[in-house]
Amino acid sequence: MSWAVDQKLRSFVQFAITKLDSAEAELTDEDDEDNYQELVVFTEGLSRHMKNVGAAGSAELKAALMASLMPVWNIGTDKPGPELREGGIPGLRAALQALLTGPLGGAKDPEPAAIADSVIPDNIKAMSLQEAVTYMWVDLDKPNRLEYGDDGFCLEMQSQGARNGRDTCKQPLFSWVNEKNKFFESKTTKTFISLLDNYEREVGKAERVTSEEKREMADFEDALGKTAVMQFCLAYIKLHGKDPRCKRIRTMSDFLNLIHDLWLATYRRKVANDSSGFEHVFVGEEKDGKITGLHNWVQYYIEEKKGKIDYQGWQGKQDSDYGDDVHLVTVKFAWADDDPNIEIKPMSTILCGSTVEFEMALLTMVFLCGNQNGGNEMYLGNEKIKVTCYDHKDRQGSKIGTAFIEIA
Repeated sequence: MSWAVDQKLRSFVQFAITKLDSAEAELTDEDDEDNYQELVVFTEGLSRHMKNVGAAGSAELKAALMASLMPVWNIGTDKPGPELREGGIPGLRAALQALLTGPLGGAKDPEPAAIADSVIPDNIKAMSLQEAVTYMWVDLDKPNRLEYGDDGFCLEMQSQGARNGRDTCKQPLFSWVNEKNKFFESKTTKTFISLLDNYEREVGKAERVTSEEKREMADFEDALGKTAVMQFCLAYIKLHGKDPRCKRIRTMSDFLNLIHDLWLATYRRKVANDSSGFEHVFVGEEKDGKITGLHNWVQYYIEEKKGKIDYQGWQGKQDSDYGDDVHLVTVKFAWADDDPNIEIKPMSTILCGSTVEFEMALLTMVFLCGNQNGGNEMYLGNEKIKVTCYDHKDRQGSKIGTAFIEIA
């Protein structure tokens, strides 16, 4: 059996037990049927993630996992086992605990993730959130992002928007992007792009996650964990996290389990499993005939290159210094899809050229260490910005509802 797979599974099962314990009060109210259905949703998500993590394991490990969980959940059919309803939370918890002493009993808890000394500064314990963000942007992320200019990207700066109700922006927002730049060869960029076509755009349509999509998600999470900014983010939140979940994180596997739960695990906006923080922030959604989210420049550029996004000009506050390395734009755009209606996003902020790992680290760090429901003002380079976060609460704990960067 793969020791690394065993470790990841063990870390995830421990995370799931802790999460189940924290949700127990919410899942034991007066409505027994509602409680059971929520427990089914929880167990289904747990099963799918476990199957995804265990995909690289041996046949013996997979069979042992399936057999151990069979009384409460059939991993093969994604259906409740005969004892889930009767046993409830204690029954599921006992099955998970048995995994730690049974199939996963031979896997030792991993040591804290080995992080290069160069990534963690000596003064990390004294660092403010502002200092941590500056350190990530200036010292860790700069070599990896796409810079403004001929070797990176250029923006259409002439057309400023609609005039007399007409769109005067004849050119796209990105007038030039060098796709041969090493930025597009990075593992995080490649695995991120592979995720972008996995989502139902309309809120109200449940996501159906295939086996291939689960592998793509796991590849993306693994790539994130190898980056300097995410390794620093892990070390910082262990020391400064306000969210109680931060105190239970020891290893990168623990951290990536939390990242998955905060960002990538699906939840309900209108119907079960129709949205996630990642989909909203990085991919974009359509809700009640309007575009929501979509704050990532790579997704914007890809859709614009396809001819689906029509740039309609600058809106609201803009970057005050075009000569620095922060290119935060606020734009209006239309986004076409398969239906005849073309939906509009009247205002969206996009940090152009940044790496996805920096955005993920920044937003996660602010969510866990700053104001989780509202704005957090700070500087990025010479720009005064506000990072706004709002959580999405369900009976399984809070996740990221939205998070974005804007000019303050």
